[in-house]
Amino acid sequence: MSGKMRRFAFLTALSMVALAPCANAQKSASQINVKVGYVNLAMIKANTPDSASSEQLTKQAEAFLKASVEESNKRLLKAQEEKKSEEDIKKLKSDLQTQINAKQQAYAELVQSSQAQSLQRISAAVNQVASDKGLDLVVDGGGVLAGGQKLLDNGIDITNDVVKKLAPNAASASESRPAAATSTAAAPAAAKQTTK
Repeated sequence: MSGKMRRFAFLTALSMVALAPCANAQKSASQINVKVGYVNLAMIKANTPDSASSEQLTKQAEAFLKASVEESNKRLLKAQEEKKSEEDIKKLKSDLQTQINAKQQAYAELVQSSQAQSLQRISAAVNQVASDKGLDLVVDGGGVLAGGQKLLDNGIDITNDVVKKLAPNAASASESRPAAATSTAAAPAAAKQTTK
C-alpha cells in the first residue's frame, strides 16, 4: 500500500471513530424526557406588589426628570429675558445640563436596581415552584416564538403558584388578570381549557 493510500485509510477510520460518539449522542438526546412548565411573566408582574412598586418608581423617576427639564428651561428663558450675557447663558445651560444628566443617571441606576431585585425575587419564586412540582424547565409562555402551542398543550402553567409565592394574600393571576398583562400564553391556555 502506498503512503497516500495508508494515510487515506487511516483518516477514513479516524473519521468513523470520531463520528460514532456524535451519532450516539444524538440518539440519546432525542430520548430525554423533560417536564416543562411555563409562566406568564407579565401577569406575575401585574399581580405582585414588588413589581408594581418597581413600575411606580419608574413612573415617578420619569415625572421628576420631566419636571427638572421644564424647570431648567424656565430658568434659561428667565436668564434670556433678563438679558444675561451670552457667556452667562452658556454657563447656565451647561450647569443645568450637568445637573439633569446626574439626576437621569441616578434615577436610571435606582430603577435598574429595583427592577433587578424584582426579577431576582420572581426568578427565585419560579425556581422554588419548579422544584416543588418537579419541573426540569420553565419558560415565559409569552416569549415563545415558535412551538408555543405544543408547550401550552404539554407544559404546566405555574403562573398562579408563583404569584401566590410572591404575594400570598393576592388573588390568583387568572382572577385579577388586567387586560394589558394578558400574554400570548394566556389565550391558547384558555382555549385549551374550553375545548376539553
